[in-house]
Formats: sequence, structure tokens, C-alpha cells
Amino acid sequence: METWVRRPSTPNRLVLDVTRRCNLRCAMCKTWEAPAGHELTPDELGALMDQLPGLTWLDVTGGEVFLRRDAHALLTTIAARARALKILHYPTNGWFTRRVVDTTTALRDQYGERLDLIITVSVDGPPDVHDRIRGQRGAFERALATFEALRALDGVDVYLGTTITPFNADAVDALGELLRARVPGFQDREWHWNWLQVSGHFFNNAALASEARVRPRQLVREHVRRRGPPTGLVDMMELLFLVNLEFYQRGEPSGVTCQSLRSTAFISPEGDLYPCHVYDRPLGNIRERPIAELWHSREVLDARADIERLACGGCFTPCEAYPALAGAPRQTLAATARRALKLVVEASS
Repeated sequence: METWVRRPSTPNRLVLDVTRRCNLRCAMCKTWEAPAGHELTPDELGALMDQLPGLTWLDVTGGEVFLRRDAHALLTTIAARARALKILHYPTNGWFTRRVVDTTTALRDQYGERLDLIITVSVDGPPDVHDRIRGQRGAFERALATFEALRALDGVDVYLGTTITPFNADAVDALGELLRARVPGFQDREWHWNWLQVSGHFFNNAALASEARVRPRQLVREHVRRRGPPTGLVDMMELLFLVNLEFYQRGEPSGVTCQSLRSTAFISPEGDLYPCHVYDRPLGNIRERPIAELWHSREVLDARADIERLACGGCFTPCEAYPALAGAPRQTLAATARRALKLVVEASS
């Protein structure tokens, strides 16, 4: 709520990329092709958490987080040192089921009363489609096994995550049917959707820029219908995102002010500070300067000014859209109400 009225003294939401390495070879993400640098250690990440007294929302991502042998120490150190943290989210491709479940269980047992633990397991289509996109036979079954094991844990919110791309758009309906058949009681509200995103510094997939223009809108509309009315805060945020995504795909600006470098930021595995996971504009390194100093530097303030006037190009990806929607409630309510009404009118005409 602080960000509704002013820019905090340090970020209160962070996307923390902890490795470029991945055991899979995904068609839409080329992070695994980037040279692996000197990754931040658990001790360095703990020291970073000490410098972020207002951090309440953290996304730990990769690469594949659990490819790091010290993933357990990394995540538990973050949870212990980030004193104000309320939401800890991390995605996984689900290959390392035991590591994921053991670490999540430990986090829940030790910090579950303070933290909302949210885990997203990536699934891109039925087995043949998923395995082809991910470049590894058996990847689908491993991912589904990890999802079901996490789903059985009390006190943990787990979702399947699908990135809609030209490689799987025609298979999404079949995936939904398979999930409802394979997973007892599965509901579409457990299914998070993303869209193909292009990023030079994060996904290393700038060559796919032309593919990102493929936006089959009807898929989103049907997904909103199947999800039904929201039943909780996360569900509400998902609905707000999907309704506004529909119109962003039509070519409208999001209508909601981005929070990058106002309340949120991105840090690379080597400690480089970026505005977000899309905007390829390095602003300094936390190994060389404290994050509070970087946060108030001329480089960061100039980048924030460019973001406000959309010199970055603008985007509406979940990593940036969710904090934008939460950080600008008046804009969010106005834009969403107008667009939801338009969808109702279109459906009835």
C-alpha cells in the first residue's frame, strides 16, 4: 500500500534470477544458451535480503532454480533473512521432484505461518507437445508428478503454468482436457497462463520477437469463462490480468502504470540490477554498490522516467502486470470494469 502514495526507499517486490542454467532445452526460452556467470551465493543473497527491509513479495526464478545444488540453502536463507517477506514464489520445470518437494516442505514447516508459498510447475501441452517444446522425453510426466506431489502438501499454493506460444497454441484445449482427466478434482483456476515473452537479458530469445506477435485471443476468453468467479486474492489477480490481457492483445495500451523501478526490480544471477525481466538496461551491480544506493542513483531514476513515458516499449507480462495491477488500484479497477463490460456486450451481441 505504501507504493500507492510514494516510491519506497528500497524495492518491496523483486524478481530474483538465480541461475541461467537449465536441464531442459525449451523452444521459447534460450537462457540455457547464455554463458553461466558467477552466480550469487546463498550468503550474498542473505546479505541482499538484509538490505531490503520493506521486501514483501519475491519471485525466485531461473533457468531451473533446482538445478542449483544449493537451492535448498538458497531458498531457506532468503526466507530467514527477508524479515518482512509475505509472498515467496518460485517456478520449476518439475524435473527434480524430490528436491522441489523437500525444500518446499522445509519452507512450509519453518516459515509457513509468515509466508505464503506459491509454486508454479511449467507444463506446455500434452506429453508429446510438452516434451518436444522442452527438448527432453519424459519432461511432461516429471512435471505432472511434481505438481501432484506439491498439491498434496497442506499450506502450499501450487499452480500449473503454461506459456502460450505458436508452438503449443493449438494444443492448449487438449492439455486442459488431459489435466481434468488425469488430476483428480483439477480446476482451471489452478492453471496459470502466460504469453510468449521476449527478453535479451533474461530469456536470451530476442530472435523470437516476430513469433511473439501471434496472439490467439479466443483462448484467453475461453479460459476466463472456465475459471469462473474468483474465490481468493490470487484468483482475483489472475482474472484482472486475463481480462486486461485480452485488450492488450487487441493493441490497446494496458492503461495501468508499470511499477518497474517504482516499487519493483529485477536482479540477474550475477547481481546486475535491471528494471524488469524484459527491459534490457543494466543499472549497476549489487556486488559493487548497495542496492539502496543503486535504487536512488541517477541511472535508476532516469530509467524510471523512461518507463513512465513508455520509452521501454511497454509490455503486459505477468511478472510486471501483477505488481502494476496491485500498485495502481484506481487505474486497475477503471480499466478492468470498462473492459469487462465490453466483453459482456460483445458476448450478448
